Amino acid sequence: MESFEIARELLREIMQMEGQADQLTPETALMGEFAEFNSLTIVGLITGIEEQTGCEVDDDEITEEIFQTVGSLSRFIESKLG
Repeated sequence: MESFEIARELLREIMQMEGQADQLTPETALMGEFAEFNSLTIVGLITGIEEQTGCEVDDDEITEEIFQTVGSLSRFIESKLG
């Protein structure tokens, strides 16, 4: 599964976006755009990324920029896959 699909699937699961996840594009903003996007969402995403990629995400890797858009999240996932 490619990084964008992983990002979209994780967001669908964690934010319970059943019908809406298909509408997410790389340009879709996350922080400040979804009421459901909060610190618990970030923890869930990090856990999901670790499970999907088999890699550990170190605390010093976690930055606000990762969670700006679906595309920035996808690029972070890609970096963990590569």
